[in-house]
Amino acid sequence: MSRTIVPEMVTKEPWMTEELAGALKSAACEGKIGCAQAHRFAHEKAIELDKMRLLLDFCGIKLKECQLGCF
Repeated sequence: MSRTIVPEMVTKEPWMTEELAGALKSAACEGKIGCAQAHRFAHEKAIELDKMRLLLDFCGIKLKECQLGCF
């Protein structure tokens, strides 16, 4: 079961820049991103995994192929 993402309900935090959101949206395919790809993105951009979930929600991107349930 997938949960509904409502980006308007996610509070934008100061670290969530337009450039960062744009890069994440570019990395996603059809509004979805794989778990391994999300981990790699978080590592490259120095984002903690718990904050990565917030960024995904803020951008309206769903996580697919989750490996460990970290998000």
